[in-house]
Amino acid sequence: MKNALPSIIVVVLAAAAGVWWFFGAHSGAPITTFEECTAAGNPVMESYPRQCRAGELTFTESIGNGLEKIDLIRISTPRPNQTISSPLTITGEARGNWFFEASFPVVLTDWDGKIIAQGIAQAKSEWMTTDFVPFEATLTFTVDKNAYSNKGSLILKKDNPSGLPQKDDALEIPIVFGTVRDTKPLPSPVACTMEAKLCPDGSAVGRTGPNCEFAPCPTNYPPASGCLKDVDCPSPQYVCQETQGYGTACPSTDPTCVSTHTTTAGECKVKVGYGCSTDSQCAAGNLCHNNICTSPVGRQCTGPNDTSCSTDFECVQECGPPVVRYPDTTPLKYYCQLKGYMRACPICLAKNTLIDTPQGAVAVQDVWVGETVWTTDKSGVRVPGVVVEVSKTPVPPTHIMVNLLLDNGHALLASPGHPTVDGRTVGELVAGDVYNGARVVRASRVSYSDGYTYDILPSGNTGFYFANGILLGSTLR
Repeated sequence: MKNALPSIIVVVLAAAAGVWWFFGAHSGAPITTFEECTAAGNPVMESYPRQCRAGELTFTESIGNGLEKIDLIRISTPRPNQTISSPLTITGEARGNWFFEASFPVVLTDWDGKIIAQGIAQAKSEWMTTDFVPFEATLTFTVDKNAYSNKGSLILKKDNPSGLPQKDDALEIPIVFGTVRDTKPLPSPVACTMEAKLCPDGSAVGRTGPNCEFAPCPTNYPPASGCLKDVDCPSPQYVCQETQGYGTACPSTDPTCVSTHTTTAGECKVKVGYGCSTDSQCAAGNLCHNNICTSPVGRQCTGPNDTSCSTDFECVQECGPPVVRYPDTTPLKYYCQLKGYMRACPICLAKNTLIDTPQGAVAVQDVWVGETVWTTDKSGVRVPGVVVEVSKTPVPPTHIMVNLLLDNGHALLASPGHPTVDGRTVGELVAGDVYNGARVVRASRVSYSDGYTYDILPSGNTGFYFANGILLGSTLR
């Protein structure tokens, strides 16, 4: 009997443990989520995302849309579902496919998806690396005390190198605003449709909130970044615009040309139709109009009475090509042009401008190829030259000319872009300037309605000639 006593005690203890496990450990609803695990007092591992262990089960905290799986961004503060207050400091680490792009937008929204604060997360160390780079951003915000929910979202719009759709190119973290609210019952959940609205910056926003309204489009656009080709830019909405290069670039009209051109520096510029905040963000020749990069000159139209142009555009007659070799009487076309935009028009002389020749002054429209005119050599000495080219360029009735007067009595009517002999243009001259040994008395803008402007090119080293006694360069070189 004594030998059986220890065995009986072991059996009793095992049975007691089984009863405790069945009625104690399973005395409530089973744990199925991270939140239930932490609420039950189980240990939490400070990993990213955090994990809670309940017995042999492990539950991972949900921190948003799952973008963390591509190892793109790590958030240190705030933590998911953390109570925050203004100002809010956001810290963490991020990386890119090739390197971290130095900065990215950060947005704070309320329960309805309404933006209540936004800013830029900046790299805090060297960012030209494939490694994770620490970043920091600070947001200042206020929350409506009467809002029916003090929950919201922190959205970090980090570019996604994995090629996921635009709507996934952000990390969304649930947060709680530390503000006093009036006690109001939360409305019943609303199931919004899966519609999406395309934003000017190429991203898309969906319907959200109790009224299923579209979330606001982002208003902060990433700054221009360095590039050598289009694929170096943040997204397909950009084009790499060369700022420095060397070699020979071939025109598209010459299939026999062998290009040796190499781009050594460039800037990512926004294409037409995408979001912007300044003209400098848009590709060359375009303007930032209503926060969209826009080409100021659009499709062809029929005339001043044509009202088919888009909003903010008007049907305007073209200036004509920069240089039209005489004779060319092709009628000018009309195009939709952004209201207020001033095109650079032909850069030639007014009709009846007198050209100095050894035989005396001759009106510019009467000078022909082969005639002799006065020009200068490289040392500035007045020498005769033979006219090798002439031009006659049509201009619209709205064309503007510069009325130039020097203190030696010589006066001239020329387009603002006409070249001078010292590397400037006529339009750059102002009263008080010294030009060709004389002082500028007047350089005002006047209308010109004669229909055409004219220019000549003499032979020789300079291409200069005397117009109304004033030495000028030629547009035909």
